[in-house]
Amino acid sequence: MEGASTRQHWTLARRLTATLVGSVLVSGTLAFLVHDRALQGGLRENAEARLANAARAGELLVGEHLLQLEERYRTVASAPQLHATLGLGHAPTSRHLAERLGREQDAALIAFLDPDGTLHAQSGEAGLAEAVGRDPTARLVHHGGKLFAVVSVPVALGGRRTHRVLAAEPVGDGLLARWSELCGARLLQEAPPQDGTELLVTPIRAADGAALFVVADLAPERAALASARRKLAVAGCVALVMMLAASTLLARSLVRRIRRVGDALERIGRGELSTRLASRRSDEIGDVARGVDRMAAELAARSDALRESQAHLAKAQRIARLGSFELDLGSGELMASDEFWALYALEALGAGAPELTERIHPEDRGPLLEAVRDSIDAGVGGQLDYRIRLADGSERFLQTQFQVARSDEGKATRLEGTVQDLTERERTAQQIRYLAHHDGLTGLGNRQLFGELVGLATARARRRGRRLGVLLLGLDDFKRINETLGYAVGDELLREVADRLVRGAREAEPTRRELDQGFEPAVVRLGGDEFAVLVGDLEEASDLVDMADHLLHALRRPCRLRGQELVVQASVGVAIWPADGEDVEALLSSADAAMHHAKGDGPGRVQFYDASMNEVAQRRLAVELRLRQALERGELALHFQPKLEIASGRIVGFEALARWHDPELGVVSPADFVPVAEQTGLIAPLGRWVLEEVCRQLRGAEPALARAGARVSVNVSTREFGPHLVEGIAA
Repeated sequence: MEGASTRQHWTLARRLTATLVGSVLVSGTLAFLVHDRALQGGLRENAEARLANAARAGELLVGEHLLQLEERYRTVASAPQLHATLGLGHAPTSRHLAERLGREQDAALIAFLDPDGTLHAQSGEAGLAEAVGRDPTARLVHHGGKLFAVVSVPVALGGRRTHRVLAAEPVGDGLLARWSELCGARLLQEAPPQDGTELLVTPIRAADGAALFVVADLAPERAALASARRKLAVAGCVALVMMLAASTLLARSLVRRIRRVGDALERIGRGELSTRLASRRSDEIGDVARGVDRMAAELAARSDALRESQAHLAKAQRIARLGSFELDLGSGELMASDEFWALYALEALGAGAPELTERIHPEDRGPLLEAVRDSIDAGVGGQLDYRIRLADGSERFLQTQFQVARSDEGKATRLEGTVQDLTERERTAQQIRYLAHHDGLTGLGNRQLFGELVGLATARARRRGRRLGVLLLGLDDFKRINETLGYAVGDELLREVADRLVRGAREAEPTRRELDQGFEPAVVRLGGDEFAVLVGDLEEASDLVDMADHLLHALRRPCRLRGQELVVQASVGVAIWPADGEDVEALLSSADAAMHHAKGDGPGRVQFYDASMNEVAQRRLAVELRLRQALERGELALHFQPKLEIASGRIVGFEALARWHDPELGVVSPADFVPVAEQTGLIAPLGRWVLEEVCRQLRGAEPALARAGARVSVNVSTREFGPHLVEGIAA
């Protein structure tokens, strides 16, 4: 019986042992499979999330690079030299400018497109222009095994967008490396081959049939998973052996420790990467625990690197004043970056699309929302500029770029895009436009603005069958004010003259016609002491006389500057379009000739242009040029005119007179060349020559003159009177 009982006990023990071992083996296997699947899913989800974030970061970096290129070439397109070159329409000159811009901007392609889209001129790689095409959108283009960033910006000539500047710059390995560093993943021009290493690859930013690819390698995760599997398998075997050798308690202990490892894996799978087992066991279970700890530490390090990459991206957004957003079109839920909310001056918590809509400027709100709805219906992205109004009443200029994401059924599901603050750039552009068209001293328009106003006025006058008038005012003796009272007083006087001309033009205009029938006269400063007034919708030339008289009367009123009372007078030259010139340069030239003619008649005169004035002006210019040469070459002669005493009839003196016989101009009267010498500053060298020549010729005749009691007189111009006159005569 005892033998049978013993056999039964042994059988039961074997059965119990087999049952326990089987249970442990089955439960351990199931736990291993569950934890392994959870770990695989967690690792892949984390890797895919990291890859998705890197892809979005890559999209933002590529978009920002294209925006920066477009902004840089907008600045290039606004250069006056570019406008002047394209305005000429001369292809070789345009090609030379394109080559120079290509070198300055380090561009692979610079091309100028005519208004109809045809290629006007280009420089750069052969065939790249054909590969780029005429699409005006900023994009990436793949050509000849290289990747290029392409932008196209308009060029405004005469206030209209006529030409375009097409530019392409290479996207080199260095730039891709910097983008890869910022994204936290590799960016490649081509998809890498699957050579046995498992890779996660996602394409971004289609590039003319190719794409940029964001690549993440799962080899480290797979190695950690394989190590965990091996160690868990070893731990299971150890647990089985220990169960067979020791007892059910030991089996339970092993199961409990394995369960602890499983719990740790589950927490790691849920994202609790700070989980640590910190096992000191030297057996297989300890190895598995330490393997899990190493895996959790590696995942935590990669998570920290991802957070650091996200922090770099957020910092880049703050520096660039650039925010990103995603709007769920179904639920209306809005997810956006911190910089996005900062741009709108809103708190992210509780704010949504309605609050953002209220921020949009009322004038821009309707057109903006309509454009967004049209883009959603069409399924295409867009770029929109608009203003927002903050709670304190200030305004910001924003630019948004977005794209529409669709479901598999083709339904628009969400908007993804960026918003950038362009306030400072817009203010700078406005300031640049103002400085380019206005005089820095008086605040009046300058010659460039005057040319544009004349262009607009002539077009209007041509439609209405009217004429235009240009009044050119030159201050009389302004140089004397600068020399005697100083340039600071001269600048104040110019500002006072500008104010009086503006007020005088406005006061005189209603007497000629109602203001709502045309536009107010434009007053500009051309430079120095010259001002111009443009009068439009002219019916009678006599209206310009009234206008000129009113302006001269306004200038004659005394003004007090720094304790000095001054009275300003001006000479006015008048030219009429189209009789005296078809464009602004011709009108100003005619008005300038008339003004100089008026100055010759005395201060405060008004003179209309006449064709004969060109001959006078040309004669005066020829006299000035030839007089300089005559003084240098000694072509002038000195004549002595005797002075007679009426009572006795004897000679009592002589008057030394300069005479000039030019080989080309013939005999030039002193009435012609002396005023020119006074106006051009040549009177001083002319006076010195007369004195020296008189002294030289009379040196030998001095005894005879002394016996006769005769004296020689020399004329001195008022322009020569100054602190050095006596010293010059004595020398």
